[in-house]
Amino acid sequence: MIGELRPAGFWRRAAAFATDALWLFCVTGSLSWLVFGIALPAPAAAAGGRVLGARLLQDLVPALVIIVGWTRYGTTPGKCLLALRVCDAGTGGRPDTVQSVVRYLGYLVSALPLGLGFVWMVFDPRRQALHDKLARTRVVVVEESIVAPRAVRP
Repeated sequence: MIGELRPAGFWRRAAAFATDALWLFCVTGSLSWLVFGIALPAPAAAAGGRVLGARLLQDLVPALVIIVGWTRYGTTPGKCLLALRVCDAGTGGRPDTVQSVVRYLGYLVSALPLGLGFVWMVFDPRRQALHDKLARTRVVVVEESIVAPRAVRP
């Protein structure tokens, strides 16, 4: 099965990442405003507890949504729209929770050296970024998109 999976390219993955970042920014910003009355970045004079609460909300909600999405569904809304799936590099199945957490934290490692961990996928034959290598995952193209309607068989 793993040989049949087509690796996703850099620009398609970047578009999926940007899509997820945009909708999560809108959702968490709105939630921060509704719950704490502030959106980040907040002025320095704002109440410390409210800023801390908003910061936690804006950091933890995306982490939970993305980790649960990868573990339970193998995708996120942005990846789903672009017909991409995160899978275990060895089996082709969905990543487990530990792999998903390592992959998410690996985003920080990939971003630190001027984003070179993300660019790594351009030169890798399996199109794995640094965070994919750390978590033993791959991002592949889904041949039959969840979004696209399925052909009806007679």
